[in-house]
Amino acid sequence: MKWSRSPHRPPHLYLDNAWYFITASALNKNKILTTPEHLTIWSVSFKELVLEFKIKLIAWVILANHYHLLLMPNTSNDIGNFMKRLNGSTSYKLNKIDNQQGRTIWYSYWDTCIRSEKDFWTRFNYIHYNPVKHGYVDNPEDWEFSSYRFYLRGNGQTWLNETTNNFPIYDLFDDDKF
Repeated sequence: MKWSRSPHRPPHLYLDNAWYFITASALNKNKILTTPEHLTIWSVSFKELVLEFKIKLIAWVILANHYHLLLMPNTSNDIGNFMKRLNGSTSYKLNKIDNQQGRTIWYSYWDTCIRSEKDFWTRFNYIHYNPVKHGYVDNPEDWEFSSYRFYLRGNGQTWLNETTNNFPIYDLFDDDKF
């Protein structure tokens, strides 16, 4: 089979009314978002674009060299434009405060169409436990730069614990190479 693109960067194919798990990595997995200021700049830009694109957002987390999202776009055509704007605007702002004009921050992004309720909730949990997995905090509620605290306030610890127990994340950790 002849590839029209690199096999490591396949085309993105989207469906309407579908949930997507998206991961973006910093170039060479460099840890660029290393300060609360960096993480806040990304978070504010991200939230503004979610509203602008009318995205149904379920979960998110940003770490020093990657981020994960669980969302449904307003239309299937929106994901590519949303990701281009998110990575472009955050790169511009981060480069400006770091005085690093032209530095490439984001390498690319990967997306997965959610296949089932189990897949949905397992990825929901995976996103929220990512800061624990990578050693940033001992408990997900201690990481400011994710949606976990939103669910803690709105649904409570018991609900979060039940979600985690009903949809464990063991198998997803094997795939995370960040």
